[in-house]
Amino acid sequence: MKKKLTMILACLFLSIGMAMAQTSVTGTVFNSEDGQPVIGASIKVVGTNTGTVSDADGKFSLTLPNADSRLEFSYIGMISKTLKASNNMKVELSPDNKTLDEVVVTAMGISRQQRTLGYSATTLKSNELSEARNTDVTSSLAGKVAGVQVQSTSSQPGSASNVIIRGYGSINGSNQPLYVVDGVPMQQTTFDAENGGNVRQGYDATLGGISNVSADDIESMTILKGAAATALYGSRASNGVIVITTKSGKKGDGRNFTVTYNGGVQARAVSCLPDFQNEFGQGWNGKQTFTENGSWGPALDGSTQVYGPVWNNQQMLHSYSAKNNNVKNFFDTGWSQNHDIALSGVSKDNKTTYYLSYSYADDNGIMPGNVDTYNRNTLAYRGSYEATNWMKLSSSINFAKTSTNMVGAFQGTSVIDGLYEFPRDIDTEYLKDTQSAFGTPEAYFTPYGITNPYWSLENNYNHNNTKQIYGKIQADFKPIKDLTLTYRFGLDYTDYDMKIGVPKIDIDGSLLGSDKLSSGYKSTAIGSMNQEGYVYTEYMRKYELNHDFLANYSKKFFGDRLDLNGTAGLSINERYTTVSRNQTTNLTFPTGFWDLSNGATKKLVEEQQSKRRLVGLFGDVTLGWDEMLYLNLTARNDWSSTLPINANSYFYPGATLSWIFTKMLPENNVLTFGKVRMAYGKTGNDADPYYTSVRYVQAYSDGYYINDVSKFPMNGANSFQAASTAASNTLKPEMTSETELGINLQFFGGRIGLDAAYYNRVTKDQIFKLPVDPSSGYLYKVVNFGEVRNRGVEFLLTTTPVKTAKFKWDLNFNVAINKNKVLSMPASLEGGKTTIYSFSAGNHAVYMYAEEGKPMGEYYAYLPQRVTDKNSADYGKVIVDANGQPVLGTSVEDTGKNMNNKWTGGVTTALSAYGFTLSAALDIRAGGYMFSRTKDLMQFTGNGTISTYNDRRPFVIPNSVVSNSNGTYSENTTPIYLTNSSYQSYLNDYGDGQGDDFYLVNRSYVKLRNITLAYALPKPWVRSLSLSDITVSLFCNNVFTWTAKDNYYIDPETTTTGTDLKGQFGELYANPSCRTFGCNLSVKF
Repeated sequence: MKKKLTMILACLFLSIGMAMAQTSVTGTVFNSEDGQPVIGASIKVVGTNTGTVSDADGKFSLTLPNADSRLEFSYIGMISKTLKASNNMKVELSPDNKTLDEVVVTAMGISRQQRTLGYSATTLKSNELSEARNTDVTSSLAGKVAGVQVQSTSSQPGSASNVIIRGYGSINGSNQPLYVVDGVPMQQTTFDAENGGNVRQGYDATLGGISNVSADDIESMTILKGAAATALYGSRASNGVIVITTKSGKKGDGRNFTVTYNGGVQARAVSCLPDFQNEFGQGWNGKQTFTENGSWGPALDGSTQVYGPVWNNQQMLHSYSAKNNNVKNFFDTGWSQNHDIALSGVSKDNKTTYYLSYSYADDNGIMPGNVDTYNRNTLAYRGSYEATNWMKLSSSINFAKTSTNMVGAFQGTSVIDGLYEFPRDIDTEYLKDTQSAFGTPEAYFTPYGITNPYWSLENNYNHNNTKQIYGKIQADFKPIKDLTLTYRFGLDYTDYDMKIGVPKIDIDGSLLGSDKLSSGYKSTAIGSMNQEGYVYTEYMRKYELNHDFLANYSKKFFGDRLDLNGTAGLSINERYTTVSRNQTTNLTFPTGFWDLSNGATKKLVEEQQSKRRLVGLFGDVTLGWDEMLYLNLTARNDWSSTLPINANSYFYPGATLSWIFTKMLPENNVLTFGKVRMAYGKTGNDADPYYTSVRYVQAYSDGYYINDVSKFPMNGANSFQAASTAASNTLKPEMTSETELGINLQFFGGRIGLDAAYYNRVTKDQIFKLPVDPSSGYLYKVVNFGEVRNRGVEFLLTTTPVKTAKFKWDLNFNVAINKNKVLSMPASLEGGKTTIYSFSAGNHAVYMYAEEGKPMGEYYAYLPQRVTDKNSADYGKVIVDANGQPVLGTSVEDTGKNMNNKWTGGVTTALSAYGFTLSAALDIRAGGYMFSRTKDLMQFTGNGTISTYNDRRPFVIPNSVVSNSNGTYSENTTPIYLTNSSYQSYLNDYGDGQGDDFYLVNRSYVKLRNITLAYALPKPWVRSLSLSDITVSLFCNNVFTWTAKDNYYIDPETTTTGTDLKGQFGELYANPSCRTFGCNLSVKF
């Protein structure tokens, strides 16, 4: 009995001792800047797996294994802190402003600290991408990254964007960057309706790719600019790489999950229209005519006048007075909405993470009705599971479905052309009645190649549906402590179904009047407006498979002074494409039935398939010494199926060296970080498929002026012939070599930061089709020839001028200067130059060339002849003919103007105080030129302010002379008159005395891209609702646009000539730009 009692007492004392050893501790975690509680801070007992997180008030409670325990406090974006445990702890965490210590995801998904990088890489966080609520996330890059130019090709919803990093390097290939989402390359798909070969609509629609990624799903976006940064992607990376890291599962505030909602509404209104004159109305030669498509008539006097033809004994009446806003009033306010809801979380044992989101975007443009719309639904899931401490599985699957309606440009039934040719005295209001003959091509007010824009909207069809599925499955294994083996499978599938319908117009004029005016209208309308109509369909299906095998070894030696990180791997990429194109003409039902069976003539039946494979072996080694000196070596060898089978192997090396020289300086509060870096790399731009073997096409025959005058099948027989381009057994990819020097400086603990870089990039072995002797059986052969250089500097200055507990002001600047030059071109190719894009109509012709010794995109045009004798008193004066009009050259000449901006830049700022944040982004482009058909149209129709020069009174061209037969010159005294059409001819045929150089406008602009006012509700209010955060915001996109003083016609960002290089040519009747107002609500549960 005594022994039992002793045993019981011993156990009791032991239990009490153990209980006393397990001490409980409580406390609160605060933000040192504003004193607010830190919700969801991690508190962990050092050396154990015991831990907890702070609740909605920043409070925590934790049982310790012993009284001497130490606690580690951490939170994302804040500096971690380790303290000895005590009761009622008050812990302050400070924001981590050392952005250079942040981890960024680089090529092939390799993570590295920003401070160790030897090349230029800029990272934008989620809030920087989503605050403007742009449906296409690339639009949020504009003006924020030095050396990156983002161009929205149109204001229409669903339009494609053009993204260029450090200038244009390829003349015939792609200049767009490679997009990589969570380590997997993503296909970019656009429909170029201006140069599709079969239809011409003047817009570029996005059909898949980065536009299908919701900004709310993105954690960060890193732009890798130089060849050293992108060499691991080999022959796909010559234009830079944009690495996107999406959001993954995370804990919430005081719980293992979080639910977020982000959504709002927007209103879109027209913001940029040409300047119209309001002094003269419908007519020609200063006289009133009633069927003109312009305003060359007499001065407006407010009298009641007829206009248009007589139809069924009726004619239109109106007041002959200025309708100041007749064009602007045509456009509607377009309403849009976007919503995103996401569920994110982590399991209790921290082994499983999950992220599930749904995003919806519905954009409506400024055209009346629902004819310019973009609708997108996206679903995203990402998850991971750490099965053991040596194996982790992760996956990502994303689905996007879009539906787009667009409005075309150009002439005929074009909406914008019809609007811009409206006389200044005619209102658009009556045109809404498209059931009236006067609202249709039958009896429209003019027969000269245009018709009622409301009728055009109702009777043209431009629609596409797309689907995209992309994602990955990844497995990571750690067989030993410092080695990680990874297998990653990536899939990207896209298909789209495009349909374009153009109505049949068949004017018979039987009800038109017999008077001279109406009879003339009838003959003109039948000749210029009648058309067969057509239905065009295009279906494409393509998918990309990607297999990556990686081995990463990371270890420190010599007392952690030497840091070794090495990666080796194999990448296998396969891409498959199938496209079917069909077109029928001569429609049976003139409009509304957009089916191929509606066409009596089958104009096009075409199917194409392509397959390609790229195998790459790569390695990456980084050596760091004493956290001061870093050497990075990369190498990749690609084997491409698009190159000759016995010469398809190409090597892409890269090397960087960076030195953090402030490690050698005494610690100070002024220069707190300094790094110099240098880099060299080589990348490629692979060839298109089927350039290395004979390709056969359906047989055809060309006429003298027209291609495909006859084409098989014919009379029940079919035939094939070798394509007109000879294959090449020596074809190489376009090769880009780049050298980069840079410096990073941080002052006053990160309050001021400078990132400066110089680069020199040369792209050689351009892929061309050169003409050959037809006796060879071919018209062209594929060759590698030509070099293009881009050389420039980039500066990024980040500042925080004011930072207190209650107020913060961030102000950032970026500037880039890029000098582009074509170093060499084959002399056999148009005399050392090649046409990038051109436009000609009537007497007008403008060409944009890539020419040896000059910048890319040099403009040539017909120019007025001037006195060239420097010894003559008339040197430089314009030479005119006997009619007093300028004498133009007989061939196009160099205008001395090119497409390139002299410099680009941006300014971003944010002021935060008492829960309010006011932010803005400015985008600046200086210099460069573009062609503007809108400017041409303004003077041709007499609707532009330029057509009122000298109040339309006779004048003599200033500083003009007449050439004498003896080589001398006499002063010109022959006036230009309105009444004999010479005034109009001076503007239209002679470009205001400047020839076709007149139609090149300065593409400089300053755009206030975005201004946003956000308010985060006070935390106590939010917590009382059991929520973590509520933020409401008001914003405006494209707030103001300031253009060059001679450009009062168009937004210089606009293009209708496609994406990429040819898109820099200019615009042919571009739809106007828009300003967007919106409000947004963000809630976190």
